Amino acid sequence: MPAIRYRHNYKAIVLRNEEPQKTGYPIPAYLKDGSLLYYPFGGFVNREVLTYEQYVKLVFIDGYCHSDDESKWEDITSKKILGVFMKGEYFVVLNNGKPVLTQ
Repeated sequence: MPAIRYRHNYKAIVLRNEEPQKTGYPIPAYLKDGSLLYYPFGGFVNREVLTYEQYVKLVFIDGYCHSDDESKWEDITSKKILGVFMKGEYFVVLNNGKPVLTQ
């Protein structure tokens, strides 16, 4: 199951889809108009199932791990991750099991 590492107040928080205590944690994202809004983390969603959701750029995410053993984290500090806003939460968009990176 994928996981992201989010920076908040100088500490790293690992957010996964299956941990109910970590879902609902507020994370920031830029909207199309440039405003930065915090909404709860909802999990991960595959790009193939998306239709008309609002896309956002998730920020302050500095790592990504696509396996359960968490042995290898990919450093994505300087990038933004594509996300969607659905049901009052932000979801990370996955394409072939990896997050979609934007600039």
